[in-house]
Amino acid sequence: MKQPTRKRKKLDYLDETEGSRIAAKARKLASKLTPEERRAHFNAAMVLIYGGDDAKEAAVPRR
Repeated sequence: MKQPTRKRKKLDYLDETEGSRIAAKARKLASKLTPEERRAHFNAAMVLIYGGDDAKEAAVPRR
């Protein structure tokens, strides 16, 4: 016997917000980065997250 399904609520979300516009712009800019630039940004973010003066001190192994 099938279980009864509930009617889904229609969610009232905006199509576009300032945050979604900023995220789209960031994705567009990030797609233009070279692999070396991506690695530099990644290393800088790891230093911010995990601390240390150098990316070698970050606690996460890298490929």
